[in-house]
Amino acid sequence: MNESDLIFNYGWRKPINILFNNKQIEIELVFEAYKGENVNEKQKSAYQQFIDHQDKYSQTVKKLLADYKNKYQIVDASIDIKTLLINQNGSFGLLCDCAWDIENGIAIVLSPEEKIVIQDEFL
Repeated sequence: MNESDLIFNYGWRKPINILFNNKQIEIELVFEAYKGENVNEKQKSAYQQFIDHQDKYSQTVKKLLADYKNKYQIVDASIDIKTLLINQNGSFGLLCDCAWDIENGIAIVLSPEEKIVIQDEFL
């Protein structure tokens, strides 16, 4: 990862392309940080883990969404992935807009545990 590409705006950010559902999509990569802080080693390691295992995480997202849809009887389980957020402790997840909770959106947490929560619970 080239850190010189990152721009600070309430965390270090840059657009990235990921493979999801056999399609390349552009999302925003965000490393949680306060002004004056750099991306830490836990965050760098978490990002590399995500990149190295994108296929696995794509399958995990599909399974989590299917389980969530069945559990909560959601008819339209379409999502729009917006952000890969990597917290300072190295936890990471995908922040998504979703059809069934427009106000809150969801976070598909991928590490250290795999689960779906409303975004506020992960931020």
